[in-house]
Amino acid sequence: MATLPPKAAPSPPFANRELNGELLLEEISELRNAQVPQRQLNDCVGALKDLMGTRASEASAHIKVLATARFAQHPAMAALLVRWASRLKTDVDVPLLFGHFERLARVSAAMSALRRASERLPKGGRG
Repeated sequence: MATLPPKAAPSPPFANRELNGELLLEEISELRNAQVPQRQLNDCVGALKDLMGTRASEASAHIKVLATARFAQHPAMAALLVRWASRLKTDVDVPLLFGHFERLARVSAAMSALRRASERLPKGGRG
């Protein structure tokens, strides 16, 4: 009977329970405080999607180039990309990184929409 090879496990940063919880919210706050526009975050997700199926070492190198070439005008965004690029250790990490940045963009967009909507509500009452 043939045995299947063991499935590769994600490296510790990608296995962290708070990857898409508290850590995600901290990163959104960091980007918001640095006034990184939503479109930059969306562009980043698009660029990371192109890396799906690549090896971790190749993806890491590409992300570092992407950070300095395409997102240099927003240092907080570039720093976040470089930080995560250095955490890629296994090929399983690449789609997890993409998923994290995709959630980052979606949650950021939702929070911005809620913030704009709340600013339109009358102050101090029910309407």
